[in-house]
Amino acid sequence: MKTEQMLFRIAIAIFLLCSLSLGGLDQSGNFNAMNMTASEFSSLVPSSDVQSSFVDTDAPDTASTDGGMDMAVYTEEAPLATDIGRLVPSQIQSNPPKYMYYNGDYLAWNGFAATFPSNKPSLWIERAVSWSFYATLPLGSWTQQLIYVPQTSPVTMYEIYPSGYVMRYNLGVVQPGYYYIWYYADSPGRHSSIFSTNNGFSNAVIIDVYGIRNIVKPIKPDPQKECEKNPLCHWVNGQCLCTGWDNPEKRKCEANPLCDWVDGQCLCRGLDDSEKKKCEQSANCAWVDNRCDCYMPGPEPEPEPEPFNPAPNPVAECEANGCYWANGRCNCMGLLGGNTDSGDDQELMGGLTAEA
Repeated sequence: MKTEQMLFRIAIAIFLLCSLSLGGLDQSGNFNAMNMTASEFSSLVPSSDVQSSFVDTDAPDTASTDGGMDMAVYTEEAPLATDIGRLVPSQIQSNPPKYMYYNGDYLAWNGFAATFPSNKPSLWIERAVSWSFYATLPLGSWTQQLIYVPQTSPVTMYEIYPSGYVMRYNLGVVQPGYYYIWYYADSPGRHSSIFSTNNGFSNAVIIDVYGIRNIVKPIKPDPQKECEKNPLCHWVNGQCLCTGWDNPEKRKCEANPLCDWVDGQCLCRGLDDSEKKKCEQSANCAWVDNRCDCYMPGPEPEPEPEPFNPAPNPVAECEANGCYWANGRCNCMGLLGGNTDSGDDQELMGGLTAEA
């Protein structure tokens, strides 16, 4: 009987030991994971590096026993087995979050990108609106950690458990960039994660795992609504596009309650057609596709010159009437001529008539 009890106790001890070795970044124990004691970890990692890693984590002094306001974004469904225990490239730079925690403060992405040094390995955990150095997580759930590797380097992750023992994960040689890795909340209490590269140690991320699962899961904010809160941004094809500068034409359009700014155009509706009437009053403008399309008038045509009209030719007119031109006047004689301008000619004609 005593032998059976002893075997049972040994089996329980083995089960507990195995259960402690699961979790963190790995549930299978097949991803280059290694158990370390606190003393082994201390001999491997200088205490100065550990102390500097835990600065400005924004964690409370004691471990939280509930989700509170610092809950991580999590899921109770296990991720794909191929994604567990490995670094997966992150698209955070092309699709940045609203805030990043750095240097003791939550910074908007643009401010963070301008401040964060490119040679510093860093680690975060995902929360509802930002990536942080501290979060709470219900027992048995999964969340994501984000790591930044500044240059090609072997990466080793350390998971410090509440009891003090450490799990070490060799993640292989990693190229520079941002990556995420899945984290599993396998035991209650305060956990800490840090990783090392050729550039040194990252900051620490603290995770308080609480034993009672909270059925109310944090919901990520609607990215479209967050985007449209910014007057310089609009949601197009599933992405938030920001101009970075004020668009006076867009502001003027949206100031009119009958108009909307759509795909870079001001589209108006309703009964207000004052702009159309004003447009059509100009001879050089036409109302086309809800906007006034104007053109510059061409130059006025020059008048054609009048045809050449030569001065009258009295000599030609005189000869055309059967007369002859002499002494600066037209002289007509006899019955062949027409009108005469000479008084002597008239007297001569009268004398010939009387004799007859």
